[in-house]
Amino acid sequence: MLITSQPSRPGFEAIVKNEGFKCAFITHDPMYAYGAVTEMKRHNLTDELFVLMEGKATLLIREGETMSEYTLEPGKSYNVTAGTWHYLGVSEDAMLFVTEAGNTDKTNTDVLTLTQEYRLQEK
Repeated sequence: MLITSQPSRPGFEAIVKNEGFKCAFITHDPMYAYGAVTEMKRHNLTDELFVLMEGKATLLIREGETMSEYTLEPGKSYNVTAGTWHYLGVSEDAMLFVTEAGNTDKTNTDVLTLTQEYRLQEK
């Protein structure tokens, strides 16, 4: 059997989920906005793979006290390894494909509140 899918709502939308992995779309939503970044997250049990399909997106990665921005290129995969603090900013017309472990949820994801906001600009 073949099943096709496309995003039907803003933000993170899982389209396939089983014990081993979860596939989803990410589209524009306030939680993925450019501008003032006040929180970052990290998944403790899984890598997270992003592929930009349309629009623009920027990954913000924190290693120690260093912040690095990565402008995603369409069709190229970006793997954020388990335990890496990250934030994703997406344009209003963006669509990304993302995959991670099927059991990824709030119980195994940490949230870091930044003591000083970071300004992430759309490029």
